[in-house]
Amino acid sequence: MDDDQHSRPQSDFDARLAAARRAITPVAPDARKGNAMGVAIRLSTDLVAAVAVGGVLGWLLDRWLGTSPWLLLLFFFLGVAAGIMNVVRTANQMNAAAAAEADQELADKTAADPEK
Repeated sequence: MDDDQHSRPQSDFDARLAAARRAITPVAPDARKGNAMGVAIRLSTDLVAAVAVGGVLGWLLDRWLGTSPWLLLLFFFLGVAAGIMNVVRTANQMNAAAAAEADQELADKTAADPEK
């Protein structure tokens, strides 16, 4: 037999085997809940850290320059804006990664069973 004939059935078999393994691998509900908890903690930490850094930086500049409370207020709101932007950016990246993963799973299922 030709090498080309051997490689195609093998790659088709590998794709179907990978899809079958993913289909039968159980995902525990606790794992999904834990992952969601990790995401929530990460996003809230991003927001709180940005606000805290902005507030502390504004407070320090106010003490140094004697402009109390104006720089504190300015940097606090800049920290809030930066924190919200970080949370939105991170959430968009996570959504894009989840969509790419779903697309890959769909492509794997289609490759495993092309008649559907």
